[in-house]
Amino acid sequence: MFGLESTSIKIISKGGLTGETVNQLTNELSKYTFKVMLKYQGTTTIANSSLGVMSLGVPEGAEIQLSVDGTADQLKEVVQTLIDNKFATTV
Repeated sequence: MFGLESTSIKIISKGGLTGETVNQLTNELSKYTFKVMLKYQGTTTIANSSLGVMSLGVPEGAEIQLSVDGTADQLKEVVQTLIDNKFATTV
């Protein structure tokens, strides 16, 4: 069953989600065929949009919501990608 699956993650990228980090993050997340979204302080954006992610202004150490329009397994796959690339860790 497809639906909205979400979890909290903590950003560990040095300096938060800015500049080159955002480019690397969006390149990784654009590989997915399903929608991946990030939410921080009440604002949600599509995770493969560099400008959208940059506009969130997420600092290092911040806790954000990660959502996928898909399955729990797809959410786990995205979380693992973020951990493997040292963007985030689980909360």
